Amino acid sequence: MNSRRLIPALLLLTGLNAQAVPSAAADESDWAVQLGRQLTVLEQQPDNREARKAAWRAAMRLGLFDQAAALAAPLTIEERRAMEGDRIALEIRYGIIDRNTLRGPERFFRLDRALTATDTLAAEFFAGKTPDAEDKRRLTDRLSALAARRRAADAVHLYEALLARGLPVPLWAESDVAGSYLELRRPQPAVELYSRVIAANPDDFDANLGLFYALVETEQLDAATEHIDRYAARLPERRHLDGRYNGERLSADIAADRVRIFADRLAQAEQRIAPRHTAIPFNSEARQSSASLALARGWPRQGEEMLRRTIGTDPLNPGLHADLAETRLALQNWPAARASLDDALAIDPENGAVRRARESFALHDRYELYIEAGYGKGDDVNYFGSRDWSIDSFLYSPPIAENWRVFAHNYSASADFYGENTSWIRTGAGAEWRRLDWRLTGEVNGGSGVKAGATGTVRWQPNDHWTFYGAAESVTNQIPLRAVADNVHASRASLGADWRLHESRKFALAVANSDFSDGNQRNSVNGSWFERWYSGPEWMFETTLGADASRNSLETSVNYFNPKSDRSLWLTAAVENLTWRNYDRSFRQRLALTGGNYWQENYPSGVIEAIEYGHRWEVDRDLSIRYGIGRTLRPYDGEREGRTFGNLVLLWRF
Repeated sequence: MNSRRLIPALLLLTGLNAQAVPSAAADESDWAVQLGRQLTVLEQQPDNREARKAAWRAAMRLGLFDQAAALAAPLTIEERRAMEGDRIALEIRYGIIDRNTLRGPERFFRLDRALTATDTLAAEFFAGKTPDAEDKRRLTDRLSALAARRRAADAVHLYEALLARGLPVPLWAESDVAGSYLELRRPQPAVELYSRVIAANPDDFDANLGLFYALVETEQLDAATEHIDRYAARLPERRHLDGRYNGERLSADIAADRVRIFADRLAQAEQRIAPRHTAIPFNSEARQSSASLALARGWPRQGEEMLRRTIGTDPLNPGLHADLAETRLALQNWPAARASLDDALAIDPENGAVRRARESFALHDRYELYIEAGYGKGDDVNYFGSRDWSIDSFLYSPPIAENWRVFAHNYSASADFYGENTSWIRTGAGAEWRRLDWRLTGEVNGGSGVKAGATGTVRWQPNDHWTFYGAAESVTNQIPLRAVADNVHASRASLGADWRLHESRKFALAVANSDFSDGNQRNSVNGSWFERWYSGPEWMFETTLGADASRNSLETSVNYFNPKSDRSLWLTAAVENLTWRNYDRSFRQRLALTGGNYWQENYPSGVIEAIEYGHRWEVDRDLSIRYGIGRTLRPYDGEREGRTFGNLVLLWRF
């Protein structure tokens, strides 16, 4: 194509392109002016190679790739090869803009085209071909394209191969590769790469934010907090010219909020987030931060409302839709949760938050096995027996028609009393219905020589603070095994309510009535106050103050423990340590000490003492195991009885 004929077409396309493609250059109009100048030179001097190169470069910067190809036609093979490398680099540059601004398959079109252009080169490199300078440049650009395309494994593989061949990689490419290491859950190399980039350019925003996330993922939460606080303080809160919030400063501040949430410093996070949410109530980042805090504090309804409003102002943000999907999943709003997940997948299925939400739904749709087991050895035989054990297990089906699950239930218990063994076994099947604020279960069961029984439970949570629950059992498993030894069984009904301010404060009250087959009526009441006094990335300290009382109607003597009336007051202080965590896997240790007093009618009062030490493993998102050992000392009928115990709780989704 003649250069003269290109001038009006190129200038027209320049204007159109400035509207269609967000500016990647400092000022796109400068490239348009440069293009016009060089085309004017070429009108007079068609063989001016420098003017042709400059015009080609300007056209490429403006995204006019086809027109630029016509400008490059008369150049040498070496020059055209270098220009092709420039084209690939610009394709990647614009491809990253497309990825961040477009939706659907077209968002990756340019990146895929750049990768296709370097596929053969990469294959030859891995086959052993030594690249020249131009090939080295293209391979380096390919690193950025692979990282942007979220082909993290391929990006890291190419990067490590380049280093193994003694080929240096520029810092800007190392920053991209660091993000790929994070995607692969290899945060330590990312820390090293980001640190190297920041050492050369302390003001690099992406590298500073990347280092923050890398430190978080290596569980260096204090270092991450210190780094992002220090970096944010260097950035002005407002832009100088228009006085608006500085976007980079806001993103850094919100990152600082998030690390405090992740580190269980929720009160600190709220002190930062609340005033910002008030100051800029319509900013999507600030709103999302507020929603994250609400979810962490146990207020999913508040979080859902915030996320829903935020999506109205930022409808193409896949992370918002993913967060809303997980929140609605927690709220048992199954259809809305799946709709939100579908929205997130339609926008960006490869987004990290979207992938995690998809995993949460996959877990929700699995079978679930829950087992709670205990073992004890007593110094006496008054209450528990000299040796006892129990296993309570539930196997749930995947959801049926969203709201339903069926389950199988087995409860087995055994104890030795004066050298004789007593056992209690009940097996049942039932169904569970879950929807929004409600959870209801019904079960039929039988065993242990007792007629078939039925159990029903209801749980209602009308808001983020209150929970009400009740249960009715025609044959209860909550009966002393010493009573079972005398062929006594019981029915039971209970009601309770919890009020929860947030993750650190909860009050509970419950009442129950047990109707024994020997005519005894047992009424009981218990209450508790839970308070978490300190929480941080590694340690938690909490207390539970509890009180309970009971009264039995049967005046005649029975073999099982049956005080006419009794009451107790106790305090448990517990410290928990997060010893190790790697993404969804973690190990915690917990030590709890209990002290209190027990009063029984017609007997002297006595001291309650207990100690328990336990571990909790999160093996992965689908498997958690908790176990512990301990020792209790308390009076029964005026005699102190000691018991050494162990317990195990397992939750497995498969």
